[in-house]
Amino acid sequence: MTSSPIRKFTELLKNTDGNFAIMLSLTLPVVVIAASLALDTTNAMSMKTRMQNAVDSAALATSTRLTQEEDLTIEEARVFAATFLEGQMKEDMPVFADMSVKPTITITPVVNDGTTVWTVAISLTGTQSVTPLARLMGQESLRVGVIGKSQSASTEAAQGALSMALVLDRSGSMDWDLEGQRKIDVLKTAVGGLISQFETADPNRKYVRLGAASYSTYMTGFQNLHWKPEKTRDFVNALPASGGTDSTEAFNWALQKVSSNSEIRKHKEKTGEVPEKFIVFMTDGDNNYNSADSSTKLLCDEAKGEGIEVYTVAFAAPTRGKQLLAYCATSADHFYDANSSADLIAAFESIGKQASKVASRLTQ
Repeated sequence: MTSSPIRKFTELLKNTDGNFAIMLSLTLPVVVIAASLALDTTNAMSMKTRMQNAVDSAALATSTRLTQEEDLTIEEARVFAATFLEGQMKEDMPVFADMSVKPTITITPVVNDGTTVWTVAISLTGTQSVTPLARLMGQESLRVGVIGKSQSASTEAAQGALSMALVLDRSGSMDWDLEGQRKIDVLKTAVGGLISQFETADPNRKYVRLGAASYSTYMTGFQNLHWKPEKTRDFVNALPASGGTDSTEAFNWALQKVSSNSEIRKHKEKTGEVPEKFIVFMTDGDNNYNSADSSTKLLCDEAKGEGIEVYTVAFAAPTRGKQLLAYCATSADHFYDANSSADLIAAFESIGKQASKVASRLTQ
């Protein structure tokens, strides 16, 4: 005979009345706990990904700047890294509950064969509050740690061979006043800054060949590509400003020069390298004729098709001039819309930094 307690339990199992409520009451806490833990785990993984991206970017930016700016002290670089990292994390902080981060920045220079290699290591620990249920289980916060490391060195080997042709507007509007200076004089200052970067990056005049063409409707002038960048500086400093605007002939000259077999041969004879090719195309106005826009665009297409990087700089230019330059640029990042003297100088400085090869890489 079956005992009474066993019989009642068997009857309870057979009875379907209220089973759903019983099962729900048994499983609901498990589901809630699992969901809470899954949310905390997802938040931790997301926080780690964002932190890793931030330290990688900050380490790379800092090591690159140390290479480019010889007078930058280690302490100044450390402050730069912390500020850069803060900027990277600023948008992420509100995403997580009570998130806080604590970086440790280590900067180490190593001199090898006269070359300084900078190592920038950034470790970052982040914490955030957990879900309320996790706190009930005794856990107050999640802690995540990441490390980013970058090495950078500016060397002749890292410089790489390059040929660059400047295509510069010297039309009459370049004689106009902007912020108390003639626009042509501002252009000369900006180009001088670009040339100075190449002189620093290539002190032995082995890797950089630079030349320029100036254009207006009256006259197109040329300075052939040369190992001596001061020749281009002298050419630009002597430019007058007069006439209308027609960029076709000058751009065509630049295209033919940087892509010629003789240009490649000169580099190979000197260093054994095949040069990277650049054109910097600048204007402050519109071409006088639409046909000049069309012919210049065809030349820009040809240049980009041959792997030439085309940087373009609009200097307080009207809409049509900007449209031409935006079309000709290799990418949106290669187009600069400079509306002031400071913008123009900064644009040429940026182009110089990008063209001058700096060996920077993430090592961790």
